[in-house]
Amino acid sequence: MIIDIVKLYLQSGKGGKGHFSMINLSALKSVDSGGNGGKGGDVILKISPHIYDLSKFRGNKQIIAKDGETGAKFNKQGKDAEPSIVFVPLGTRVIEKEKIICDLTEKNDEFLICKGGFGGKGNYRRGYSLSAGEGVGKEVTFDYRIPADVAFLGFANSGKTSLFNSFTNKTYKVAEYPFTTSSCIWADSEYEFKIITVLDTPAFKRRKTSEQFIDNKFLKHIFRCKIIVLLSDDCSNCEQDFEDLIKEIKIYDESLLKGKIILKLLTKVDKIGGKINNKDILTISVNESQTIEGLQKKLLELLELNKNE
Repeated sequence: MIIDIVKLYLQSGKGGKGHFSMINLSALKSVDSGGNGGKGGDVILKISPHIYDLSKFRGNKQIIAKDGETGAKFNKQGKDAEPSIVFVPLGTRVIEKEKIICDLTEKNDEFLICKGGFGGKGNYRRGYSLSAGEGVGKEVTFDYRIPADVAFLGFANSGKTSLFNSFTNKTYKVAEYPFTTSSCIWADSEYEFKIITVLDTPAFKRRKTSEQFIDNKFLKHIFRCKIIVLLSDDCSNCEQDFEDLIKEIKIYDESLLKGKIILKLLTKVDKIGGKINNKDILTISVNESQTIEGLQKKLLELLELNKNE
């Protein structure tokens, strides 16, 4: 199970104090010699390609950067504190007071979230010292949304994971009993030297009554997907399956459908037989490499069109 949301307290360091001191040059003459304090450490968020969820933050509720060093006599400046680099997975949104303050979606993204306090001024050539700046503290929420291009959605045993494995050359568990996939999984699919990131999701549960509560919180992870592929393995009832899947997405968050390309896919055609007359519904057999390659090609074409719009 991936951890996709955590709350943290972040605080940058205080500036180092400016030093106040005097050097006696003679019995009648002295000079000011206090050095400036160092800058407090920043807190910087940075993408790491080696982190895939927020589980590293579960036991760590606060991140506090170091303070700058105090200045010293003979105009010696205190050292600036090193920044605290907080590594997060690609696709992390940062929320403060219900407002998104940054969305880290590119591999080289970084964001200065808490700036360290400035160093205090010593009394060298000044005759007086100035106070250092305080650090900045923020209570934030990290909200991770998987950065996939394509999502496979369907009811139990619709063939999602088999299709995912065929796309990505993975070997995730496939079984005849329902709900084998219990958490979102994702991987890259390569076709003609181009990469598609594909997301497999847990199976939807069917509602027995309109009032029944269904927890489909995994749907937050289709947020970044450009294409949603709805799957059914029921030739006689697939159109109802697709309608029900769309309905479930709308119940969870209708905005997740905005700007998305929706494909309807009838799977396991080598097993179920029958024909479908609706030209808007694609068919596929996960055991035939030609149909897999055809779908990969279609998805790439749609992604390119989406990119150019």
